[in-house]
Amino acid sequence: MSIRYAVIGISLLLGFTSGGCAIGTQKSGRVIDGRRIGEIKVGVSTKQDVLDAFGPPNSYSRVGATVSNAGPSLLGRPGPGAASEGPASAQGALEAKAAEDVFVYEYTEDHEAFFTLLLFTYFRRDTISDRLMVFFDTKDVVKYLAFAKQTDAEPDDE
Repeated sequence: MSIRYAVIGISLLLGFTSGGCAIGTQKSGRVIDGRRIGEIKVGVSTKQDVLDAFGPPNSYSRVGATVSNAGPSLLGRPGPGAASEGPASAQGALEAKAAEDVFVYEYTEDHEAFFTLLLFTYFRRDTISDRLMVFFDTKDVVKYLAFAKQTDAEPDDE
């Protein structure tokens, strides 16, 4: 009878020790100082002002560059904005829109919890982030900006 209890005891001990758990938070990016967003004025602040306030962005892109032919269409009729007579209508005119820059600043926290016991596993991940997007016009002046805050992180926490 004592051997039976010993086997059960060893089985339970092995069962409990063959599991594991972990709880942690992964952080990426720099914390965005929400108090400094008020320093950025739409139509006034420049790209350099944003760089001075927040440093280099996490990502950068150019959007909105287009080139269109305003000349004759494929059917031989003048396209929008094309002159109806003369050599310019035969060649067509190119209409161009310069690209505008976008800076994206992002701070992300991944909260993870993991627990396993023999064949049972529990895993949970919650991802939250703060994101600041600053759009510039073709003269590098702030056109508009957007800020979304989900974390409790403050610049002093770094």
